[in-house]
Amino acid sequence: MSAYARREHPRHITLAITGASGLQYGIRLLEMLLRANVRVSLLFSRAAHAVAALETGWNLPSRHDELAALFSRRFGAADGQLRAYAREDWTAPIASGSNPPDAMVVCPCTTGTLAA
Repeated sequence: MSAYARREHPRHITLAITGASGLQYGIRLLEMLLRANVRVSLLFSRAAHAVAALETGWNLPSRHDELAALFSRRFGAADGQLRAYAREDWTAPIASGSNPPDAMVVCPCTTGTLAA
């Protein structure tokens, strides 16, 4: 268990980044959450990868562990502070009601995601 995970009740937010225009808002929110010492579980849709390439020119890694490593380095996250999960990772802790985050944010949020 990482030193970060052993801290007394660190806040835990799940951040889902969808393919809506405005990807920079989700990335900036991720940066601010990490700077505020919040533990983040990141979900990044396939469409978000495409929008990242269009809006920012970034060619982000498709593997969830590589994506988490990239953002951890970029934003100086502590070991264990940021975890990314694959699209079909049904065994992820955030998929279970026994390990809920304190909150979930979808940013940016497509109208299709909002309607679901």
